[in-house]
Amino acid sequence: MATTDTRLTPALGKLFLLIYAVFAAFPIYWTINTALKPLELINTFPPTFVPTDPSLEAFTWVLTNSRATGSIIDSLIIASGTTVLSVLLGALAGYGFSRYGDDVGGEDVAFWLLSTRMFPPIAVVLPIFFIFGWFNLQDTHIGLILLYLTFNLPLTTWLMRDFFNKIPYSFEEAAYVDGYSPLRAFRKVVFPLVRPGLIATTMLSWVFAWNEFIFALIVTGNDVNPYPTIIPTLILSNQILWNQIMAMAVIVTIPPTLILIAFRKHIIEGMTLGVAEV
Repeated sequence: MATTDTRLTPALGKLFLLIYAVFAAFPIYWTINTALKPLELINTFPPTFVPTDPSLEAFTWVLTNSRATGSIIDSLIIASGTTVLSVLLGALAGYGFSRYGDDVGGEDVAFWLLSTRMFPPIAVVLPIFFIFGWFNLQDTHIGLILLYLTFNLPLTTWLMRDFFNKIPYSFEEAAYVDGYSPLRAFRKVVFPLVRPGLIATTMLSWVFAWNEFIFALIVTGNDVNPYPTIIPTLILSNQILWNQIMAMAVIVTIPPTLILIAFRKHIIEGMTLGVAEV
């Protein structure tokens, strides 16, 4: 009986993982399935789980329409610019909070920075709209980069502070004894150890900026249109262009997916940094 139970348990575990994988992957499959259907076949009942007449018309529209491609380029510019600034400044601020916490306000200031991520964004939309109008930052790349920076910087600072806290200060002290300057000690000793956490923070910051919708909708207009602002325009008064919406959804998931695949090892290491410390 014990042998049977021992063999049955792994089988049940694999069955559960298979069911979960199908459950998790089904929305992705349905998105692709809908994108491949002609518009007139999308709302048929019962629904077709395999396109009977697959078409790349929706994907062609996304890749050839100037508004769609321009919106993806705008999102790439804004997300990348925001990520570079937030990670650079957040890493420096996180190091300062980690090594010189009392001199920069300690736990109270660090928690205050994190608390700025806790209130609902809709609460500050109206003031930001007027402020950006006064400074002529509406409908510009730099305006959205700075706006997203104000929300990503506290998060990156908090995360990097925690990653730096996992690295014993004695490592830097040993480098100082060997004649390293503080900058060289950071570059040669601290940075290689915190690099997985830095990559994980970069990925998280980029995804937040890539998918942000409410602020992009409020402070943009005709010149700059991140991709989340294009999708609502595909909902017409008499129909919803589901195939184009789903095709856009498929294409805009490619960049974060490629980044995740390329840096998956570092992201996992970053997310588990310090977990096994004694």
